[in-house]
Amino acid sequence: MLILNRLTNKRPHFLLKGVWLFYVAICSIFLSCAKDEPIKRASLILKTGTKYSKNGEHIPVGGSIKIGVLASGAGVPLTYIRIDRITNKDTVTQWDRGIYVGNEGLDEDFLFSKDTSAVELWRVVVMNSDRDTAINTLTFFKGTGTAYGSINYFENIKLNYQNGNMYGHYLDVNTGTSFSETSVSGHEAEIDIMAYYYITSGLPSPTFTCPGYTAATGYFPQIANWPVKNNTLYDYQTSDNNLVTTGQFDAAENDSLLVTAYKSDKVSGNCKYGYTGKVIPFKTQECKYGLVKVVHADQKDDGVIEISVKVQK
Repeated sequence: MLILNRLTNKRPHFLLKGVWLFYVAICSIFLSCAKDEPIKRASLILKTGTKYSKNGEHIPVGGSIKIGVLASGAGVPLTYIRIDRITNKDTVTQWDRGIYVGNEGLDEDFLFSKDTSAVELWRVVVMNSDRDTAINTLTFFKGTGTAYGSINYFENIKLNYQNGNMYGHYLDVNTGTSFSETSVSGHEAEIDIMAYYYITSGLPSPTFTCPGYTAATGYFPQIANWPVKNNTLYDYQTSDNNLVTTGQFDAAENDSLLVTAYKSDKVSGNCKYGYTGKVIPFKTQECKYGLVKVVHADQKDDGVIEISVKVQK
C-alpha cells in the first residue's frame, strides 16, 4: 500500500509542483525583459524653408500646399502615416498609408492644393511598430484671388489590357507616352497608370491600377522586379457615381476641376468599372492631380482601353 501510495499520490504532486515552479520562472523572465524594453517613441519634424508652405501662410484658392516630413521610429520601424485637412466643416483625410520604414527614417514631400475654406488646420500623424504616435500641425489661411495652374492634355491614348500586345501596357501621364514590355526598361519610375480586365461580383470590369498596387502583379507579373513602383490613387466614389461628366472634362482649361473633383476620403490604387464615358479623378505619386476620360473600353482581357488624360503640369 505504501508503494502504491507513493506511485499514485505523491509522485504526481511533486511533478505538478515542478511544472508550476518552471512556469513561474519563465513568466518572471518575460516580465523582467518587458521591463527592460520601454516603448520606442516616434518622432516627427515638418520641414521648413523656401520650398515648403509656412505655418500661418495665406494661400490663394488652388495654390500649392507643400508639406515636408522627416520622421523616425526611434529604433523600431515606422508603420503608418496620415495627413488630415481640418476645417470648421469637417475633417478630410488627404493621405492615409501603411508603410514600413526602418532605421533610415522617412524623408518625403507631399503636395496638395488650397481649397475655399477660410482656415485649414493640417495634421500629420506617424506611428511606429510599438504603436507610438507623433503629431505635428500647420495652419493655413485663404489668400486673395485664385492660383489655378496649367495642365497637359493627351488625347486618345490606347492601352492594352493584361493579355493584349498591340499597344503598350504602361502609361506616363506627364508625357502621355505608353510603353510596352520591352520599351519600358529604364522608364519604370515614370509609370503611373495601367489597365486590366476581369470579372468582379459577376460584372465585367475594365480596371485602372498602378505599379505600386499590390494586386497589380497578378495581372502584370513582370513589374514585380521593377526598381521603382509608383502609387497612383483613384477617386472611385466620383467615378462610381458619375460626379464628373465628359462635358466638364472637355471644358477644363486649367487645373481647377482636376483639384476640386478629387475627393481623398474614398480612394484606392485600383479603380473598377472603367466603362466608356467614365471620368475618374486621380492623384499621382508626385502629388499631381488629374482626370482620366474613358473614350472606349473593350470587355475582354486581350482588348484595348482608349483614354484621354488631363493632368497638372
